[in-house]
Amino acid sequence: MHLSPLFVLLLFAFVAYGQEEQKRLAILNTEDNGEQELEYTDLLYLTDRLREIAVKMLPEDKYFVMTTQSIIDKMGSKENARKMCKEATCMAEIGRKISAEYIGQARLGRFGGNLTISMELYHSARGNLLGSFTGRAKDVFGLEAIINENAPQLFAKMSGTKASPVSVPASVPAPAPIASAASSFKDSRDNNTYKIVKIGNQTWMAENLNYNASGSKCYNNSESYCQKYGRLYDWNTAKTACPRGWHLPSKDEYGKLDDFVGGTNTAGKFLKAASGWNNNGNGNDKFGFSALPGGYGSSDGGFHHVDNYGYWWSSSEYGRYSAYRRDMGYREGVYYIGNIGMSILQSVRCLQD
Repeated sequence: MHLSPLFVLLLFAFVAYGQEEQKRLAILNTEDNGEQELEYTDLLYLTDRLREIAVKMLPEDKYFVMTTQSIIDKMGSKENARKMCKEATCMAEIGRKISAEYIGQARLGRFGGNLTISMELYHSARGNLLGSFTGRAKDVFGLEAIINENAPQLFAKMSGTKASPVSVPASVPAPAPIASAASSFKDSRDNNTYKIVKIGNQTWMAENLNYNASGSKCYNNSESYCQKYGRLYDWNTAKTACPRGWHLPSKDEYGKLDDFVGGTNTAGKFLKAASGWNNNGNGNDKFGFSALPGGYGSSDGGFHHVDNYGYWWSSSEYGRYSAYRRDMGYREGVYYIGNIGMSILQSVRCLQD
């Protein structure tokens, strides 16, 4: 059937009209004048936590959360991106400059021996304040707890979000038979042997990968950390680090694991090892996954949060410069689905093909 050019043009216009373009959200950080500057890696870590919560809260078809690198690209340089003002009118102007319909600013500082955060969310076009929260804590982990408690309500003020957390099933399904403690896999590349475990229809390594791929590192460049937590990999290395017959799991494959253990609100408790976490943050290791807090390595060569947090790559891209990950914290049940820059070094769990 032949369609006239006019009909095709009208059809295209109709389809385009029915598709709502994604709105951009930019989240920036600045330092309040205080007793001493915060480490840049801490600023980046807390800002990434805000982005992760926004990604979880905002419908993917309606909103796009900009990465640090994309903001830097829009601003022209890292120095320009960090020289941010604190007034609402100026924030709205920056939002318009980087083509972000919404812009959030986390002002972080150190006063009286405590760390502080003041988070504000603006609508760029109108220049009005949608919401804010403030808090004070003794350390970075305390600020993170304040973010975890308040950020969901803040992002819920944006149109189309879900203010309430994902519901948890009334009962957690009983696990499928788990591989015996003797079940293992030997990597022929270096003869490392890994425990394996079956959870639902998936077979996982029950330990982090410790294959010495080019570019991978031990936490603090110490072999003893590799023996306990496995090696840390950037995303491009992680994609090909698993041995033949195994692969880096996708976001959806992690989602199947989440669903089987009862959802993200219970995954942290059930997947964390029964020992090895600081501040009584151990799980009950109900499914034999035995997740441990191996920390992460930053692009500037630093290492952070070992014994308090564990981070695992997925094979799924989030954008041009970032990819999805899973991470767990030292507090009971803490488990996140987020994204982070591809140059960050994180742990790898391999899933059988």
